[in-house]
Amino acid sequence: MKAIERTDEHHILKHAHFMSLTNKSSYKVVFFGDSITRRWEDNIALWNEYFASFTPLNMGVGMDTLENMLWRVQNGQLDGLKPSLIIVLAGTNNITQSPVDYIAQGVISLTKEIQQKCPNSKIVICGLLPRMQDDSGVDCRTKVDEVNAILESLCKKEGLPYFYYGDKLLAPDGSVDRRVQEDGLHLNAEGYKIAGPILKKLIESML
Repeated sequence: MKAIERTDEHHILKHAHFMSLTNKSSYKVVFFGDSITRRWEDNIALWNEYFASFTPLNMGVGMDTLENMLWRVQNGQLDGLKPSLIIVLAGTNNITQSPVDYIAQGVISLTKEIQQKCPNSKIVICGLLPRMQDDSGVDCRTKVDEVNAILESLCKKEGLPYFYYGDKLLAPDGSVDRRVQEDGLHLNAEGYKIAGPILKKLIESML
């Protein structure tokens, strides 16, 4: 997997923000991901309710692919961080364009790069969350399930913790629940109210 730099304003501003952080060693839990992670910023009261006690850092960037995240790791964003735990949720922005094996292996490759930057941190890889078919016509739900099956197997092989909570977001009939994922992909406040306690319990179990 080749690292790819983005040049859009959102990414430039986010990169500058992460690079300008002071007291980087004070963060105990880092959330590293894409827009699903970033949008906790839009639900800051919930973020604080579930995670404030862990001195957390949100390193989510909207629209980031695995290649973009790899660029961020290789270009200093994690330098100086010494968290106890890093939670990685990555890969959904590759779903419509990349093969399932590539995505799963890409998550592993990204995680290994993170490990090199933060060798004393525990890292947990989260399986991709459910999503509906988008305008591209790709069966995203099935592809996500296939990626997660491969990813879980790779995590066992590599000795990396794997954690999946996407099943808790589904409707009773097993379909994507538009009450918590209105656009079929991103979580809304109701979705974060489900994810928050689950992730809080995960953090407590690993710290």
